Amino acid sequence: MEHSPLSPHNTEAWMLPVPEEEDKKEEQIQPVVSAHDEPQRYDDEKRHLMLQRHEMLPTPNELNHGTNSTATSAWKPRPLPARVRRVCLVLLVLVAFWAFQPTNLVDPIPSRGGGLPASSSEGSVPHGDASGRDGKVEVSGDMWDQWNDIEPNEKLVWHRCPAGISQAYHCARLTVPMDYHRPLNSVSSSGKKNPEVHIAMVLIPSSDDRNLQDPSSFAESPMLINPGGPGGSGTILAAGGHGTVIRGLVGSKYDVIGFDPRGVGATTPTADCFEVINENRDDDNSISRRNAGLLNRAAWELSGHEIGLINSTDAALGKLNNRARAIGKLCGDVADRDSEDSIFKYSNTPNVARDMLSIIHAWDEWRDSGDSSTSATTEAQQESPAQGAAQSTRDNGGEDAFSTKGKLVYWGFSYGTLLGATFASMFPDKVGRVMLDGVVDADHYVAPVWKDSIRDADAIYEAFYTYCFKAGPSCALFRKEDSSSDEIKRRVEDLLAELQDEPRVILPQSGNGGMPVLLGANDIKQIIFVSLYNPNGLFAFVAAMMNDILNDNMGSFAGGGLGLPSLCSAQSFGFSLNDAQKAVMCSDKRYKLDQTVPDLQKQFEKMAAYSRFADIWIGIMMGCNHWPIEARDPPMRWDDHPAHKQEPIVTSFPVLFLSNSLDPVTPLHAALKMTRKFANASIVEQDAEGHCTIACVSSCTVSHIRAYLLDGVLPPQPRFDGPDEGDWAKCVCESKPWGVAGHVSSGDSDAFVLQDAFGKLDVEGSRRFEAAYHNLHREVLGEVQWSSVNKHNPLREYMMKAGN
Repeated sequence: MEHSPLSPHNTEAWMLPVPEEEDKKEEQIQPVVSAHDEPQRYDDEKRHLMLQRHEMLPTPNELNHGTNSTATSAWKPRPLPARVRRVCLVLLVLVAFWAFQPTNLVDPIPSRGGGLPASSSEGSVPHGDASGRDGKVEVSGDMWDQWNDIEPNEKLVWHRCPAGISQAYHCARLTVPMDYHRPLNSVSSSGKKNPEVHIAMVLIPSSDDRNLQDPSSFAESPMLINPGGPGGSGTILAAGGHGTVIRGLVGSKYDVIGFDPRGVGATTPTADCFEVINENRDDDNSISRRNAGLLNRAAWELSGHEIGLINSTDAALGKLNNRARAIGKLCGDVADRDSEDSIFKYSNTPNVARDMLSIIHAWDEWRDSGDSSTSATTEAQQESPAQGAAQSTRDNGGEDAFSTKGKLVYWGFSYGTLLGATFASMFPDKVGRVMLDGVVDADHYVAPVWKDSIRDADAIYEAFYTYCFKAGPSCALFRKEDSSSDEIKRRVEDLLAELQDEPRVILPQSGNGGMPVLLGANDIKQIIFVSLYNPNGLFAFVAAMMNDILNDNMGSFAGGGLGLPSLCSAQSFGFSLNDAQKAVMCSDKRYKLDQTVPDLQKQFEKMAAYSRFADIWIGIMMGCNHWPIEARDPPMRWDDHPAHKQEPIVTSFPVLFLSNSLDPVTPLHAALKMTRKFANASIVEQDAEGHCTIACVSSCTVSHIRAYLLDGVLPPQPRFDGPDEGDWAKCVCESKPWGVAGHVSSGDSDAFVLQDAFGKLDVEGSRRFEAAYHNLHREVLGEVQWSSVNKHNPLREYMMKAGN
């Protein structure tokens, strides 16, 4: 019997074996025709209306140069309030480590409350109290247990949030179908109820006048946020105080919702290959069962730590590949146990995008109900997947182009950009405001390996030494006899070579007992790679760390043991580990990775031509080698996927892309390529190093973000003269590592003058906010440093100390 592309049994329509010559396959990916090369693709009159309908904000040229160009003459300068500028500062370290963390670096990362990369939380988080002020709360095991106490519902019903989340926020668990081909409240031919997913959500009201008893008092559309990953927790991103910062940036127009995608965090069921199932299956939330799973995972991870990176020894690649296959078989066994009801088979990105549509519909029905407890069941959950996927936008700018009701308002970071692009491709008429920051190349994402992703990583690594040399004595690695940055680099690389042959010994604090730890070159290399995500926040720290090692000041690193709580305790731990990253990433691959060790070695060598960090980055791909779980056909056609669709995707409102000039894992090249895939999309390039535009502070970038989200105003439309050539909106940053001026030219110095002028406004309020910012920045930076390094890295504790 022949199945349609949307048949739940037709896996071949989505997954294909990798072609014999992968490079030829990549060459065959035909470039889309740029929407900007097609006249009249977007109604110029409507674009003009968008520019005139609202008060204009300053353009990049006006912010950076203080001049008006012909292309931007319609814009009128309006100073960005100092408070808004300072709010954006806090975004510096929010997402720099959420996305695309290599499994050898973070496997997965147990993010310490800040949630940062991967899908877990551990310890404390910077947070707000019930009044919304910045404070600190502890993420305890009770938080995860109390999520399960919230009754899931097909309607959107808000509850008091679990412990550790501000009581000024509201929480819900929205029930959606696990398989959108099998609707809710139906049974299979065997009489079994169709499987469900309960999506955990944290709602941050945008103002004090929001009242749950009057749902209509809330925004017509919430802003959904996704931190990346795949496998990043949106509830932790929101609850950790970061959602409040984003809310401050967008004002009262949108309420902010952080949600955990399928298999992640507090959303159930979780994608956990190490879970222990008791004979009593009713005891699914047993603390002892969960802790036993954590013990199994910890023992497995510790057993492989000494292998190092794939090129540490001649045997390392084979050993790491064997371990990846073992985990794949373990996950496959868990998936087979649950058969067609396994979350591993329905965790792919199109399903998560479909869930976002369910959230949008549920919000509309709740908000329109006038009663927070009697919302109707969402139409989105009952709608045919084929109908949803077949929708096509033909009213670009039609009806009220500025209204976002019933549409997606979204800010996605890193992998979250792939999720947002997938949604826009599946449901182009449901795009309200979609902002994609740190952009993933959809074509390469579905390929077996991502050679191109780290093409700019080495340039940022070189910038570390350049900034250090320019900073002089402010950089701990600088020596007065240095005549160039090359001398600093030579000292560091000589040290790494020395540690490769003879690791240093870190002893526990004197008299405190414990065990010694070896510090090798791989440990330091991993931390250097992490620092490329956030140079402003981490370059100075890395320099200080390296200087301590050069001076043999190993006492600085004492006390760096694991410090795990007793697994014999009946206490539930304040962190949650799972395998959602693999479940999503491996399921999303159109061309599956199925290679021998020699083949992997060739792939590594190709990737090494792009970057010295190939040995770290390839760990992500190895996790999918021989992945045995085949995803069931997602609720979209392959022809509609942004990696495959050849015609420019026409959305109901243009998409805004954001990218740094140099990004270690999502290069500008990818952002430019993805911009051309969407009709009338705009892009802002920020002259900075780091992952996502929040890696630095730019009043210019913030003005574009606010204009787009609040007023529906796009940056000037880009012009493309080639893959990476053309003219588009560009912004400079007002911050660089160690305060170095960096690449800012004298002509761009007006941006700094303007910043100083902003700082004089609202002086008293600014002082209060600045004090709160410094506290939050210190807290978040500490969380970033703690959570972004492999939990077995001996420098982990040292990073935590540096953050406090």
